[in-house]
Amino acid sequence: MPFVKRNEVEIYFETHGQGAPMMFFSETACAGDVWNIFQVPEFCRDHKVITHDYRGTGRSTKPTVQYSTEDFVEDAVAILDHLNAGPAIVCGHSMGGRIIQLLGLKHPTKVKKMIIASSGAGHPGMAKGIPFQLCKEMVELGYERYVRDHTLEVGWTPAYLKQNRDKVEHFLEVRLANLPPLESYLRHVIARQEHDTTDRLKDIKPPTLVMVGSDDHVSSTGRSHRKDADILARGIPNATFVEIPGEAHNYFFTNPDAAHKAIRSFLTAS
Repeated sequence: MPFVKRNEVEIYFETHGQGAPMMFFSETACAGDVWNIFQVPEFCRDHKVITHDYRGTGRSTKPTVQYSTEDFVEDAVAILDHLNAGPAIVCGHSMGGRIIQLLGLKHPTKVKKMIIASSGAGHPGMAKGIPFQLCKEMVELGYERYVRDHTLEVGWTPAYLKQNRDKVEHFLEVRLANLPPLESYLRHVIARQEHDTTDRLKDIKPPTLVMVGSDDHVSSTGRSHRKDADILARGIPNATFVEIPGEAHNYFFTNPDAAHKAIRSFLTAS
């Protein structure tokens, strides 16, 4: 199995297809196998698609120290260097969108284009650390039940859940089959909460697509991904903005056609 080792941490990655490199970054504490459902088959037709398991997830090492989005950035750079792949198109969903912002700021020569999906720049004005509501719900429900219920709440509108339960259950089956240990999950949450690129958005140079569902308003922090997307689109120079009607957080996996159409249009036009 392919691994890259950086500072005693082994990061698992996969490549599929040939062409311009395109690297995917998952949501909080989520291994890279979720991209195998739709994005790998779609984009490996004309790209070298790279997926990976963040430290603390999947097959990668799970260090017992705190992680940061800078750690995730440098792990990704190690993979790109190992593959001699770059500059790469990078696509980050949710926390992954925060990571690629920092990647574009710290290593602009590694990034050709950026797709920031359902994400934000940070949590200015909010307390750092694990959100209180997350702690409360996890104590009440337990770890696995919390992740499932939170994914349902954030991922889709009530109307979508009612009409497409089979698609939702398929995603949940993949997502929950590879949950990291609770300790690793919480380290990811802290890394996400401590990230803040709000004041540096103006310095992001690669062409950027900001995409979000029109109904993506729910999160464990109380912030709205939809409103945060507006901040990104206004703050990143010449960013392209796409709103996907009627979608919440997880359109990549239950309405991939809309997401892929927006990405293909951006890649062709810019």
